[in-house]
Amino acid sequence: MEKHQINFTTQSFQQHGWLYQYPSCFASEAVEANPVGNDGDKQRLLLIHGAGVAGELTWTFITNYLDQWQEVLVIDLAGMGGSRFINAPQQVAVADFSHQIEELLAALDWQCFDVAGYSFGGMVAVDYLERCLAGVFSNALFLIEPAMLFSQSAQVLRQKGREYQSIAEAVRKTPDDIAVYRRFLDSVSPNRRANPQVDQMTMTRLSASPDSFAQVLQAVHDHLDEHAERFCDWHSPWPGGSFVGGLSPQSMMLRHQLLSQRSADWQFHTIAGADHSLVFTKPRAIARKMNEIKAGLLGR
Repeated sequence: MEKHQINFTTQSFQQHGWLYQYPSCFASEAVEANPVGNDGDKQRLLLIHGAGVAGELTWTFITNYLDQWQEVLVIDLAGMGGSRFINAPQQVAVADFSHQIEELLAALDWQCFDVAGYSFGGMVAVDYLERCLAGVFSNALFLIEPAMLFSQSAQVLRQKGREYQSIAEAVRKTPDDIAVYRRFLDSVSPNRRANPQVDQMTMTRLSASPDSFAQVLQAVHDHLDEHAERFCDWHSPWPGGSFVGGLSPQSMMLRHQLLSQRSADWQFHTIAGADHSLVFTKPRAIARKMNEIKAGLLGR
């Protein structure tokens, strides 16, 4: 595997990310049988991180176990990691991050690729595909505990959004208060196993860019408040799969089971012993299932 840093400016953003290249990625029979797929000769995957923690830190372990893609692009959403808005809006919206991805991929000339989004990144992934590639995208989508599929109830989704809004307001008022970030952990991982050292490390990471973190939480609230009913009925028009930690709330499990039932060519996997931090704690299990899903799609 080769790793290359990406740094350049598009019209509205200073873009930063990492491109992982896998020169010997034709190990699987499915890829050998059908090496021509994305952009003529490469299978490509875009990875979108969640709120508060940049792309490389989020995905670095999972990228070690992927074997169905020749190129994997790990981006930093604006305000997190190395990416920035050139003229930052007063309050960012999910659509702003979709626009960032649109500019980035146009500059890289990525025209055919799979997409995976974790947490807030799952919300951005779906918005990007619907907003920018409606009727065009036909590749695979992978969602890891996406922020908009917490429950089948619009009321519960809006209540979750209000929790995030309250945390965002607290971050703005007292950005150095570590307890504010614990509230976020308690919201996304209420059943997590006690590990003070891991909690401390996570809270320290989240507190590194408090303004951006608060803006993203507000953006999640706004998006849930506007689209709650639609998300209750949302099913994927694209093939792929979703992942939920076994320690995550039952409402999320039920929502993803419904997603699998209503979406054609979609798989739902529970990752045993994991909570919302599953991308960090269970990367091998997630990558293995992603590889299996992709290999199955290539082998059809």
